Amino acid sequence: MAGSSVDRADDVIEVDDAPQLLSQRTRTPSQRARQNLEQLESTSTTTAKTTKRTSRTTNGIQAEDRNAVPPTADATGWQKVLEVVGITHKEIRKLTEIVAQQQETIKNLEKQLAATQQEVRDVKAQMDEVNHQLDEIKSNQATTTSPRVSYADVARTPPISQPSNVRTLSSMNTTPSSFTDTLFCTIDTSRVEDGERDKMNAGTLRATIEQAIRATKNQENWRCRAVTVDPRRENRIKIACRDEEEHQLVKRVAEANVTHGARVLRDDLYPIKVDNVRRTAVLDENNEIRVGAAEGLGQENGATVAKIAWLSNKEVPKAYGSMAVYLTKAADARRLLAEGFFHAGGESGYTGVFEYRPRPNQCYRCQTVGHKSFQCSKPQVCGRCAKEGHHHSGCNDPVLKCVLCEGPHESFSKNCKKLFPPQHE
Repeated sequence: MAGSSVDRADDVIEVDDAPQLLSQRTRTPSQRARQNLEQLESTSTTTAKTTKRTSRTTNGIQAEDRNAVPPTADATGWQKVLEVVGITHKEIRKLTEIVAQQQETIKNLEKQLAATQQEVRDVKAQMDEVNHQLDEIKSNQATTTSPRVSYADVARTPPISQPSNVRTLSSMNTTPSSFTDTLFCTIDTSRVEDGERDKMNAGTLRATIEQAIRATKNQENWRCRAVTVDPRRENRIKIACRDEEEHQLVKRVAEANVTHGARVLRDDLYPIKVDNVRRTAVLDENNEIRVGAAEGLGQENGATVAKIAWLSNKEVPKAYGSMAVYLTKAADARRLLAEGFFHAGGESGYTGVFEYRPRPNQCYRCQTVGHKSFQCSKPQVCGRCAKEGHHHSGCNDPVLKCVLCEGPHESFSKNCKKLFPPQHE
């Protein structure tokens, strides 16, 4: 190449077109120079070839890019991808079905809710109607006279229930002491002889009483208020009286004119139960009712007390116990029940309805069951020691024996399994 030079560390080759140098001296190139020249030519040739090859490759790649087709994936990889896609599709289908079921359930619940709300509205309407009817009933009852309730209706009723005709004291718009029960004169004909018993009925007794009272002064037109027969005891005839004065008059006339064997029973008593009573206020040192206790308790409570019975076990020395108080007036009994307290010795016990528990029909002469002592012809047997010849009230035998079950207790004791079997089941 003209005007070019190659500088090396050992040789310097200068090329000049001047003809005068060539003509003057011809110099042969060295071996190293020839090698360098050959290497230079080889490098030029290689570069040219490389340039042409690169150009052709570039053109081919561009042509392939225009008609490019993605390379084929590996068959195993695609198979896995397809499997994952299939599983995902199944899961999506299941979720879709679950969502559809939940939507259906929601629709059903909405229908049930609507039905329940309608039922609630219907019930509310019915309750409003019932309340309206109850208000009308209350207003009607307020204008009518409340029926009088006897103490027997209250006493026969268990504490957990209430008779249909019993109403609270406050609903009667009156005080407990302002209304009284019907007074009865009761005549028992059970001991009248058989030949005379047919004559001693309600009709003949009415006629006898009316005739005797009309014979007195200012009683020419007197009539019995009512004469009834006890449905549970047909041998008891009851004469209803209008007031206390008439009651005492009928009792005197009946006692003077009834048939032999008939007897006028004492006035009805109305017992109430009193709990939490101090023992020493009622019982003395010998566990007997104190003398004058009934009168004292009556004055303390503003009532007439006929008798008192200690209900708790006297042998157990507890400071407080329960007792039954028998009152002569039902009004006093209802008043004490309504107040809830009964005063005894300066303290107050809690009142409650006395639940009568009938005892077996036991004879206190022979101590057996099934008849009464006035009907018994057997010899006297002690109810304490079970020996004949004396009454238990005068028995001092320390060994107790029951006639019925031969147990170590009195014949009339509640510990007797034959006398009180329900308590020992």
